[in-house]
Amino acid sequence: MLETIRQATQTWLAKAILVVITVPFALWGIESYIRTDPKLESVAKVGKVEISQNEFNEAVRGQIEQMKRQFGGQVDSSLLDTPEMRKSMLDSLIDQKLFAQVALSSGATVSDAALRDKIASEAPFQRDGQFSPEQYQTYLKSQGMSSVAFESLVRKDLERNQFAGSLLNTHFVAKTSVEAYRAASEQAREVAVINITPEQFSAGVKISTEQAKAEYEKNKANYTIPEQVRAEYVELSADALAPTIAIPAEEVKAFYEANSARFIQKEERRASHILINAAKDAKDEVKKAAKAKADELFAQLKTDPKSFAELAKKHSQDTGSAVSGGDLGFFGRGQMVKPFEDAAFGAKKDELVGPVLSDFGYHIIVVKDIRPEKGKSLAEATPEIEGELKKTKASRKFAEISEKFANAAYEQSGSLKGAAEAAGLTIKQSPWMSKMGGIPPFNNPKLSSALFSDEVMKNKRNTEAVDVGQNTLVVARLLESKPAVVRPFEEVEKSIVAKLTREEAGKLAKKDGEAKLALAKEGKGDVKWPAVLAVSRANPGGLASYILDAALKADTAKLPIVVGVENPSGGYSLVQVTKVVEPSAADEAKLATLKNRLAQSMSQAEVQSLVSQARTETKVVVAKDATAKKDQ
Repeated sequence: MLETIRQATQTWLAKAILVVITVPFALWGIESYIRTDPKLESVAKVGKVEISQNEFNEAVRGQIEQMKRQFGGQVDSSLLDTPEMRKSMLDSLIDQKLFAQVALSSGATVSDAALRDKIASEAPFQRDGQFSPEQYQTYLKSQGMSSVAFESLVRKDLERNQFAGSLLNTHFVAKTSVEAYRAASEQAREVAVINITPEQFSAGVKISTEQAKAEYEKNKANYTIPEQVRAEYVELSADALAPTIAIPAEEVKAFYEANSARFIQKEERRASHILINAAKDAKDEVKKAAKAKADELFAQLKTDPKSFAELAKKHSQDTGSAVSGGDLGFFGRGQMVKPFEDAAFGAKKDELVGPVLSDFGYHIIVVKDIRPEKGKSLAEATPEIEGELKKTKASRKFAEISEKFANAAYEQSGSLKGAAEAAGLTIKQSPWMSKMGGIPPFNNPKLSSALFSDEVMKNKRNTEAVDVGQNTLVVARLLESKPAVVRPFEEVEKSIVAKLTREEAGKLAKKDGEAKLALAKEGKGDVKWPAVLAVSRANPGGLASYILDAALKADTAKLPIVVGVENPSGGYSLVQVTKVVEPSAADEAKLATLKNRLAQSMSQAEVQSLVSQARTETKVVVAKDATAKKDQ
């Protein structure tokens, strides 16, 4: 339910539990709960609060959809639905319930007035910028919730957010701590990496049919085609209504004249720079040395302007742009510090300017390109204006007919005809799909759950009008279904062999990597390292996160140092660190940002501690086979 509401509001309610869902919980794993109950109807019980099977299923679906988006959608859902992921998700849900109980016991309270103001301020519940009781009731109806239940849920989320915010405000962060934190987060290291992959050993791995069959028999659930359905549905959306709305020419013109400033593209410039650090409060000798260095580079560039990128990579102390030859991309006025902006916008294309002093130090600047100010005519702006006005009017029209649409779906639950006629829409049909692998709009957990419910599957009724986000309501109805079926061994044998081959090859790659690491530490072996790469948290240089972590955590007391790290997907990497590059001086604004970030980390650590304590004081019961795949 929470996930659906978050998708619908996309604003304060999602932020209200941000601390809860971003804290890396699940410190012990489900195995730490020694109490299990095979008769427990829900998935788990945390004190007196239950985690229902439906809540767990929706959390799993949401996690799978998030992972699919990370892969661009080009991955089979069944490959992501692993026992490990399910265990992690249940642990996360348990920890969220524990945190909610900690927040409640802290005495955090939200007044009726504060709750009312928050709800009234949200766009999904407004019409023409004002709270609309009709909009609010339509939303509640689409969620199948009463106002009392919804407001109770919102109040609890706001109380958790209030409690989390109070933790953040209690932490004092010393300047020395900020400096240490900055050094750890911004320090760069020069590294070389050798990846030892499973593919290098695959040819030497032979998997027998017997081994493949044993894997198949042991994990048949992984090779099962889940229950599938085909559905018919009616989709009411503001986006679909927009093209049907005509905008008079005089209305377009009036909008253009009232918002003329919007249709002027201000001048932008693309520049590169070389920065020699000299903080505003630096000692005079430091500033003089920086100025001398900048003058020297400027003289070199006067003689050989084409060497700018090369000199920027070598000498610029702005690590963010140095790697790209000092390129800062396009920017407009107000985006750079004043001395830099004045110099860049006062120069001609390809003109070398400098050294220019700012609060950061001395800049040598070259303007690479200029986009002059350009205004759109009424004719040029008309498509954009029409689109915006259509979108606004479509949202209003959607609000006007959504209640009629939802009522027709409910009152004529034996057919979609009434809902379609109420909104002037056509009835569509979906392809075959499973509950976990639906395509839009059935990738929405609430709609998918409604379609696979007994009310729809067995009683042959419409779903309710489900809000799937972005001003879209959907009513669906079952056409036909197919039961779950285990795929024949012959059909999946090749994929099983490929899976087992990679696993075995991964073990061989790890063994080879560990052997090479041992030799490298002794100064033996014949490891041919590639060219070094400068990396940091801000600029990972394309390295995988686990390799970057290994490089930045390596003990650099004696260089070079070689460490090894196992690839979570199989294989092994050798990482050699040859040099440590400390960060340059930071301005006060940056230090303030880092101080706030460190305070947030400390508050998250305190949340973890409180949840850890709650684990010892709260009875947590997990159902037997709670995370096993079930018919959904």
